[in-house]
Amino acid sequence: MQDLPDRKSRFQSTRRNRHVSAWRQLGTAALGVTITTMIAADAFCAAPASVEISPMVGKSTFLNPVAGDQQISVALTLPLSDPAGAAGFVQHVSQRGDPLFHQYLTPQEFAARFGASAGDYAALKEWATANGLTISQESIARTCLTVRGTVKQFETLFNTQINNYRSPAGDQFYSASSKLTVPSAIASKISGIVGLTSSKHSAPLVTVGKTLGENPAEAATPENKTADSGTGPGGSYSPADLQRAYFIPTFGNLDKTAVVAVFEQGGFTESDVVKFLDHNKLPHRKVTPVSVNGSPTTVVTSDLRIELEAVLDIDMVIGTNPDVSEVRVYEDSVDPFPVALLDALNQVADDKVAEILSISYGADEAAQGDAAMNAEQTAITELAALGITVTTSSGDKGAYGDGTLDDYNVSDPASQPYVTGVGGTTLLTGPHQAWSEETVWNSSTPPATAATGGGISWYWPIPTYQSTTVSPYYVTYNGGSSTYRNVPDVSAVGDPNTGVGVYSKVNGGWLTVGGTSVGAPIWGGYLSIINAGLKYAGLGTLGYFNPILYNIGYWVRPFVVKLAKGGITTDYYGNPGDFLYPIFYGNNGDTTIYPGYPGYSAGGTLFQPAYCNATGCGSLFGGGLAAQLLISGLGSGTAPGALSAPKVTPGTTTAVVKWNAATAAAAYAVTVQTPGYVLNDVKTYITKATSMKLTDLVPHDSNYQVTVWAFNANGFTYAFTDFTTK
Repeated sequence: MQDLPDRKSRFQSTRRNRHVSAWRQLGTAALGVTITTMIAADAFCAAPASVEISPMVGKSTFLNPVAGDQQISVALTLPLSDPAGAAGFVQHVSQRGDPLFHQYLTPQEFAARFGASAGDYAALKEWATANGLTISQESIARTCLTVRGTVKQFETLFNTQINNYRSPAGDQFYSASSKLTVPSAIASKISGIVGLTSSKHSAPLVTVGKTLGENPAEAATPENKTADSGTGPGGSYSPADLQRAYFIPTFGNLDKTAVVAVFEQGGFTESDVVKFLDHNKLPHRKVTPVSVNGSPTTVVTSDLRIELEAVLDIDMVIGTNPDVSEVRVYEDSVDPFPVALLDALNQVADDKVAEILSISYGADEAAQGDAAMNAEQTAITELAALGITVTTSSGDKGAYGDGTLDDYNVSDPASQPYVTGVGGTTLLTGPHQAWSEETVWNSSTPPATAATGGGISWYWPIPTYQSTTVSPYYVTYNGGSSTYRNVPDVSAVGDPNTGVGVYSKVNGGWLTVGGTSVGAPIWGGYLSIINAGLKYAGLGTLGYFNPILYNIGYWVRPFVVKLAKGGITTDYYGNPGDFLYPIFYGNNGDTTIYPGYPGYSAGGTLFQPAYCNATGCGSLFGGGLAAQLLISGLGSGTAPGALSAPKVTPGTTTAVVKWNAATAAAAYAVTVQTPGYVLNDVKTYITKATSMKLTDLVPHDSNYQVTVWAFNANGFTYAFTDFTTK
């Protein structure tokens, strides 16, 4: 096989033609090309002799040279000592049935097995100190050394000039104006330099729908409720609405140790979060600002979107999982986005306190550049080996990203192989905010594109979990790739017109907000609930879960999905899409601005849901997905014994379910399919008992089905029965 850097270079020169061909001549690429993330990790470890400048420099307006005495931070990155071994370990620890499944490492263990050379790291530190640079942040794995100095120092050391520029989008950034020459003393020791060729200083993805002010209009009532409104301020969706629409389980209270981290490029106002929690009758959970690279944790007044992004992320995590123990807010308000993100990734790994990391920021792959993306990949590989799940927003400008460097773009870090990229939908609900339908979020109005990000990476080869589970039908129907990483993986509400209500005083009070930055923390909060169930059963945490996500449905006959429409009821036994809300309509294109580049369409048809490069595998169906994630163990030991059909004693609005104790069961998941015309309408519970009382049932309804799943680390058994309330 030709090595990946050569393939990538050849691919970059023809990416425009590839994307057009992929959409117009759907399905021409042959399946069966399995390029794993293990190859990707091994291929980009060679140390460069020089570093290319940002491609945005040539597209942007020169402003002036950066003042020579201005202090800036630069991250010097080192390759793992065994990148293929590290990638292989991640594959093992994330693969159900593998002896290493969920056997995560500590930061110290990762450093000992895979970390960068201790000698090179020490030499790099000596070089930095000898040249008058200050070491501002180190990493336990020795893969990143962040140093601080003046612009003049870096210009002298790397033989370049650093200028201020304004991008076509109006963002100001600084970058080297010519190629960097890496000093010979460190050229053989480093794998990249991040921070001297940046093309975006800050990259929050929050999108405002409406500014509602301090005293917004009355919330929706049954009389004035519309299909796209909730019970929050101004008809926005509240946390309670989202919990109902997405059937979020409530078993987060079984283990109240969950810590979720969020990455931010600035601080938040604590009273904003308090007002949101009080208004929504949510508990006050510990929210801890964490300084990254010595950054202050104050509000960035030069870009108030960052404060809004921060409170949104915190609000959505707690709103989704009110039992979360702590939200740790990793803040770097000083450094440009690539440095801030990289340092935060490494600090989250070094701290190893959070089990979930949510990132609502992103920039086009090409704008980020090779050095930044490779360094992120190294840090995210470590996070995966440590068992830390990463969810990240897929972008808010449709299939095009910033659209400056090429017509089609995907967002980094959402395109990273070891993260779960989250796209955006338009959420429609019915009475009592019951889920009705979701479509691809696309509210584009010229001259700007506003739609869920998604597409095909120009950089990363297709991960194993996509190459082995994505069907030929998907490639044919939706124009995705069988060769490169497809983005996103999942989705949730993102349309600001059907957005969530949050409070940010400096941004005008209550606002309806959207963007894919809503979905990433929702998924982060949801997965922390799943972790609570797994820990309650003594099974650890999910960690990097894309391999499980893409295989859901292949190891079990799913519960019967009742499609009751037009008086016809059909039992449908489907595929992995049965455990996520399928998205059938819409696309993330805007041909008025990008003629000939229509973006990517929704996935499949009613009886054949399919992956798509707009919303991934589908939107969050918390009830159906929860049980499948809980039962995902497949060890070599003894699986639970057989279950007989559960016995149900129904009442009018309640029912008592009993079942036999299964030998070797660690716990039981109980799924209840509730009546109505909603696809996949299921609630999930977990218990160690052999009985459960179900509540909030509908009288005189015969559509109920209850399934009991006995599970442990080695497998599961299940049994089900139908019942009718009185």
